[in-house]
Amino acid sequence: MKRMRPGRMVASAGVLFALLTSNALAQDRRANDDPNDPWFQPNPFVPIDERYLVDPDKPSHVRGAAEILAGPGNGLPNVMITGYWPPTNEMVRRFSTSATQNPLGWIGANWEGRGYNVYSFFPEFPQGFGRGVGDFEVDYQDSSADWWLLVDVVKPVGIVTFSRAGNDRDWEMEGGNRVYPLNQWTPDYLNPTRPTPELPSSSEPFFNERFSSQPMQAIVDAVEAQVPTLNAFIEPIDPSAFLSNYIGYHGNWYQDLHNDPLDPLWCATGGHIHVGYAMTLPEAVAATEVTLRVVLAALDERRSVGDLNCDGVLSVGDISPFVLTLTDPPAYLAQYPACNINRADTNFDNAISVGDIANFVGLLVQQ
Repeated sequence: MKRMRPGRMVASAGVLFALLTSNALAQDRRANDDPNDPWFQPNPFVPIDERYLVDPDKPSHVRGAAEILAGPGNGLPNVMITGYWPPTNEMVRRFSTSATQNPLGWIGANWEGRGYNVYSFFPEFPQGFGRGVGDFEVDYQDSSADWWLLVDVVKPVGIVTFSRAGNDRDWEMEGGNRVYPLNQWTPDYLNPTRPTPELPSSSEPFFNERFSSQPMQAIVDAVEAQVPTLNAFIEPIDPSAFLSNYIGYHGNWYQDLHNDPLDPLWCATGGHIHVGYAMTLPEAVAATEVTLRVVLAALDERRSVGDLNCDGVLSVGDISPFVLTLTDPPAYLAQYPACNINRADTNFDNAISVGDIANFVGLLVQQ
């Protein structure tokens, strides 16, 4: 069933419940249960390294940090994007530094001259769908192990996780993700088929929710404007209980752990997007690039926190305008009309107050 964007119709409680239920079922479906699935066949054009077949347990562990971050050593901040089943692995392929997975060459170094390196990680499916092999296999234990290894290496300032939804053309921004009791996750393909007590996620309270920090509405607007064949919208919370929700939770979780701009591992944004598999690969690639442009612009703004005179650096010259944002906001706006007053919200509580002073001072000291 085609899902509607919020606001397109007024529905009864029963209809809304049915829509949410259909979302959850569509996003929990096994990728190989639809004989008409255009993505079902293995991609014959993707060479598979022999080690994927000999050792299917996490090639990223074998490659090591130097190869994972192969690049120009330009000192720019890193953004991490991930995929699972097609089209999500295919649409992020050119951002991989693996010569095996991306024989055409990595395009993520200072991508489009925007000041960020973009790295992607995803599994391959040499024998059709199912668990797959490589980074982020469709498996709870493998995804968790890969996640914590890779974020430790990449140290991302921004994260976008992608996963496959149903047979539609949706670009679905998930407003949040939740963690479930161990026996309530949808089984994966290899025993143990659900998260197990030793995984870090098991320390999270059951039914805890963590929320996206992506500029979701800006992404929806940009995708609708630039890839109008797709159906972009925001889902308040991901209702599914499979690997999509699991990896989405990890992205929001990491961002929550490192949401303080004083943190040397500051991650300014994270969030999850469900991708309908009825779209073509060119559409998926275009929407991925549109999304990244919006995310990187948001990162620019968030990483400029404290620069209240908008001269591009945080320095003692920002003290007076910062004080002005607290004492006379209209005067600040009049004096700095091209600046965003929200740069004074240094503790990211969506308010400008004396509570921002300590972080502002801390940011100055870091310079």
